[in-house]
Amino acid sequence: MTEATLYLVKAVCDLLTIAILLNFFFRLFRVDYYNPIVRGFMTIIDPPARLARRIVRPIFNLDISSLIVSCITQYLAFSLVAASNAFTASTTTIIVWSFYSVLLISLKLLFWVMLAGIIISWIAPLSRHPAISLMNQLSEPIFRPFRLFLPPMGGLDFSPILAFIVLNFLQILARNFALESGLPYGLSVGF
Repeated sequence: MTEATLYLVKAVCDLLTIAILLNFFFRLFRVDYYNPIVRGFMTIIDPPARLARRIVRPIFNLDISSLIVSCITQYLAFSLVAASNAFTASTTTIIVWSFYSVLLISLKLLFWVMLAGIIISWIAPLSRHPAISLMNQLSEPIFRPFRLFLPPMGGLDFSPILAFIVLNFLQILARNFALESGLPYGLSVGF
């Protein structure tokens, strides 16, 4: 395979992983399933996770099957890249890389959700647009635990700052573990 083909295959697999992880976060944060954006995602992305859900049931509120499907997607992407002799890695290494890639993509996705939630709270806090309400439903559960430590003061909510500090710490930690495992920099969208 050429370098352009490898890039295209990896990019498509990464986009599919992002969509599957969004499905995971929709279920985790219990967003409104009547939102047309959520319904579109569920219609297109949920069938593979639904098959996995027959074998692996959700634990507490975690849709483990979506995480498994996203890890399998990343595993297939890394395996295709490895099959083209772009790098050599054992099956165990590729499994570890798949796990780290899903973790990195999840953290990056949470970063963008939090950022969108903050911007929307400034620009259109009372809008009823489906995308805006979805971003509020995704970002609010992330900020809520941090409000216990840093409640709103004088009408200003500083809890997102604390949330970003914790998320940045987790991203650095996950990135270092991924690099130590040998995951080539840039081979995962999460970097």
